[in-house]
Amino acid sequence: MSNSNYELKPIEKKPLSLKISDSIYSYIQMNGLHPGDKLPSEREMSTMLHASRNSVREALRILEDRDLIEVRTGLGIFIKNPYGENSTFSIRLHNCTIEEIQELQSLLDHQAVKNAIEHATALEKNRLIKIASEMVKLSHDGIYSHVLDHDFHNILYESGKNSAILQLVVKIREDRFVQQENSENGNDVIWLKTVPHHLQLAEAIMKCNLNTAIAIIDEINEYGYQFSRSKHI
Repeated sequence: MSNSNYELKPIEKKPLSLKISDSIYSYIQMNGLHPGDKLPSEREMSTMLHASRNSVREALRILEDRDLIEVRTGLGIFIKNPYGENSTFSIRLHNCTIEEIQELQSLLDHQAVKNAIEHATALEKNRLIKIASEMVKLSHDGIYSHVLDHDFHNILYESGKNSAILQLVVKIREDRFVQQENSENGNDVIWLKTVPHHLQLAEAIMKCNLNTAIAIIDEINEYGYQFSRSKHI
């Protein structure tokens, strides 16, 4: 046996688990799955993803911790209702331009940020800081996570305690996610530039700085819509 003082260290599995969780998240969005819908089994996903069942299991644990799915022993894996309750009405928008959708999202996001500053608990604000900090840490290795981004924005909207804003803005974001995935510029790397802004937004909300928070969320949204316009999504 070698007398070397250097020891092998465990391989960091988190990035792989995040990538797999992002793939499952994309599968959910691209197939238009809804709360209560059943996902493929762990074994089926392992085959589809060409990944070990342990890696898939860890990715599912990430999604379950984020409240996106629910694993029911003996029954399967199901989409969980991210709103915590059923909506009382549904709405569908027709023939809207990108500019009109952006204007609507901006109005909703401005109010959502204001509500978060006024109504979010210290725990919720700290969760925003924690998730954004995790996103920044991963970005240093060139890793962007849709799941963490989804989690950040859901906590932001939920903390404002307005279910209507939550459902409307999440629906807009989910529809744009599907459009983005179908586009030529659906590469995750492009979103790395927005990661620092998420931490800045969380810090502005923590400090109750409304003007700064609104300016930052506008910058995040504008970045995404620039790609939409350039590719006519």
